[in-house]
Amino acid sequence: MQFKEELQKLSIQISERRLHVTNEEMTKQSLILPFIQVLGFDIYDPLETRPEYVADFGKKKGEKVDYAIFKNSIPVMFVEAKSVNEKLKNHDDQLRRYFNSTKDVSVGVITNGVEYRFFTDLDAPNMMDDKPFLVVDITKLKESDFENLAKFKKEAFDKESLVKCAEELTYASTLDNNIKELLKNPSDEFIRFLIKDFAFQRVTSSIVDKFRPIVKQSISNAVLYMISDGLYRQEVNSIDPDLAVENVIKGRIKNKEIITTDDELKSFDYVKEMLIKFGRSIDQVDYKDTTGYFSIYVAIVNNWFIRMNFDSINKNFVTRIEPNILEKYSNGFKIEAAPKGMGESRIYINTVEDLKELDKLIVYCYDRMCRKEGININ
Repeated sequence: MQFKEELQKLSIQISERRLHVTNEEMTKQSLILPFIQVLGFDIYDPLETRPEYVADFGKKKGEKVDYAIFKNSIPVMFVEAKSVNEKLKNHDDQLRRYFNSTKDVSVGVITNGVEYRFFTDLDAPNMMDDKPFLVVDITKLKESDFENLAKFKKEAFDKESLVKCAEELTYASTLDNNIKELLKNPSDEFIRFLIKDFAFQRVTSSIVDKFRPIVKQSISNAVLYMISDGLYRQEVNSIDPDLAVENVIKGRIKNKEIITTDDELKSFDYVKEMLIKFGRSIDQVDYKDTTGYFSIYVAIVNNWFIRMNFDSINKNFVTRIEPNILEKYSNGFKIEAAPKGMGESRIYINTVEDLKELDKLIVYCYDRMCRKEGININ
């Protein structure tokens, strides 16, 4: 079984077991040791996993960390366990004492069997940082978690690589927060940068204030386009592809009103006209508008055969047919593979009127969907 599959299986098990775990010892046996085992360490071999490891610090004697993880006879990671119902933020100091006492240890972990907080010593050598460089909820694994946790597997465990990983994750987290704040509340300097190529002799404070709401709206439009264009593919791949973009957008951009535009309604009318022209029935043809796209479907919503995206910078529509098949119907319009989880092909147009030149392509998509679902096309 692959590492990702093992983690996914463990995630399900922990979600079920945690409801029946009542104390720290049960947490260790039912939740934490299985995780250490998935990382490839033998939990029954004291040469690899040693419980109650002595980690005296200064004058304080008898200090014992719950688990010391060894590789090549050297302790490389400490794991401090807490009961599944305990909050972890109150126990960092305890782990810090253990970590600081042993120079060979490069990673300190504190966990309640569900949440894992990973620490290292980026700020000062052999002194555990105040903030974790990685926090993982085993019951809510993201795609990035699989990649990050793979670095802690026994065969992959390498101090230098982990330090580099910790640095990158720390910097990325800081940048993420800075970018979020910048996009939410663009600074004067950022606005000046964005409008610097406009024909102003001098960008005054009044001009910056004038452009502030325009910049905010432009940022919102750009983020919406990027989401619908597949930049959040991790979430898109984890749910039903037919609802993926809609759900991601709802989660990312709250309170975004659904407005059906004139172009979208025109596209629906044009598609119906094409189908009638080619002798197809439109009795079951309808549309569904969302904040991410405008779907045209037959019989039920899941049977969409074309999705319009007129809100993006470059107008386009998505189909469920591979680009190489539709190429002969493209009539010179640019066609490419659609982002994963959104469809198979994407065709770029300049205006909604261009759809009229793609009537054979659209009718072909309709026919394919009808044949697939056993729907009478006439």
